[in-house]
Amino acid sequence: MSYFHHTNVPNIIFDIHLSKLGYAELKILLIVIRQTFGWIDKKTGKPKEWDWISNQFFVKKTGLSRRAVSDGIASLYFKNYISIKNQNGTPMHTSKQRRHATKLFYSPIFIYTYANTTLKDGKYLHSTIIKHTKEYREVTTLGLSKPNFKYRKP
Repeated sequence: MSYFHHTNVPNIIFDIHLSKLGYAELKILLIVIRQTFGWIDKKTGKPKEWDWISNQFFVKKTGLSRRAVSDGIASLYFKNYISIKNQNGTPMHTSKQRRHATKLFYSPIFIYTYANTTLKDGKYLHSTIIKHTKEYREVTTLGLSKPNFKYRKP
């Protein structure tokens, strides 16, 4: 695996999900993103989709207690932010299943993308990188078009 000096965090986390995440959940989700999107496979040239992460690693990197890490992982899984499987590829749905597994592999889940995420009135969300194509329009976060100021004589 190749090491990056930065990790690309999807903007959707900041734009949509940040207000819905708790302190421990955000820390755990960022660790999962770092361990997957932060490493590039030399053979494929793509970021890792899954990574084996131990609870002790979460405790060490986040500074949270084992109980807070366990609760945060359960909450992220319940909210469908992460996917968890064991070394055989079987999904681990409950905390009891995860407790008895020897290795757990984590993957972030991002269902929404900017190309198909819209606000209630059908306008596209604001993106940090604005592309003027049919799929992207430059609008504010509230879905309002940017004003066009014209000079008017008094």
